[in-house]
Amino acid sequence: MHVQRYIKIAKWRANRQLKQQQMSWQERIRGIVKRGQAIWFNLSTAQKLYLLALTSLLVLQSGWLCTALTIVALTVEFWPKFNQLWHSLAGKALILIFYATVANFVLASASGIVNEVTMVSANQLNYTHNFATLIYLPPWALGITLVTLLALQLFLPLYIIFLLLIKPFGSDRIKFITQSYSPLLTALLRFVLSSVVMINIFAFVDGKAATDIVDDISSSFSQSQPLSVKPKEQQEQVIEQLSEQIEQHTEPKALDGQPSVRGDGGDEGDTEIANAVFSFIDTKGYFERSKRLIALFAYNFEANSYSRCEKSENSKVVELNDYEVVEIALDNSMPYGYSFIVKACHSPGIKPPM
Repeated sequence: MHVQRYIKIAKWRANRQLKQQQMSWQERIRGIVKRGQAIWFNLSTAQKLYLLALTSLLVLQSGWLCTALTIVALTVEFWPKFNQLWHSLAGKALILIFYATVANFVLASASGIVNEVTMVSANQLNYTHNFATLIYLPPWALGITLVTLLALQLFLPLYIIFLLLIKPFGSDRIKFITQSYSPLLTALLRFVLSSVVMINIFAFVDGKAATDIVDDISSSFSQSQPLSVKPKEQQEQVIEQLSEQIEQHTEPKALDGQPSVRGDGGDEGDTEIANAVFSFIDTKGYFERSKRLIALFAYNFEANSYSRCEKSENSKVVELNDYEVVEIALDNSMPYGYSFIVKACHSPGIKPPM
């Protein structure tokens, strides 16, 4: 009887302790939930988007969703500041100078790309140069803007610390910090997410995976160290890698791997177009595909089907001057799917100089 009584008492005490622990855990969970709700409602819209971007990166492991949410958050956060800066005279001057610089770099870059693709000066192909500028303007503007915002994140924590240091001297600029919840942590999170955005944009432009971009960055940092400082084994590895890269660049590119469609007679034009489409699909990277689009634009829109100068069949020409033309034709053996050949203008009225 006494043993059963002791067992009942032990069970009652165990159940009581278990219920108390459950109640304490429930109270803690409620406290954590309330605390989380309070923090969530104290966050601004941009901070909530930053938190969602971080969650998508860590939980869903989706780099592009993180990139999209971060870009939206940066736009929501900095667009009012951009408008405020635009409404001041000094701000307008600063913004115009900034984007004028971007436009100058885009024009110069587009000119070089047109020259690389067509092998003639971009001044001779004005419409193609304008088309190349339109293609390269969005990535340049977005990239330089993101780099600028990323650089600002490095100085923002120092600026906030400076405001904290001057607060005892009666400075009212410390109100800048109270506008948002945990500004230092937000600045750190913004810097990390902006870095993720940059890596994903570089991956899209180069046609690589984000992990490959990270590996390239880490390898570039390691290779930036002086070779003489590294151990002998690492020196030999670096020399072997450099020799392999040189051999890859010096080897002639094989064209057998490209898909081709063969036809007979009247289907030759359709075959060339089909091969050009396959080559464009197989091309990786934004800039490499842009070069193919530039060559296609020059052939279809800049060049003329009829000319006073003699030309080959199924080709188009652009007159450089009275004596020279550039002949453009479909040629899948060329790097960008078209051949650009400068020829002398043979016409009934003008003979080329001897």
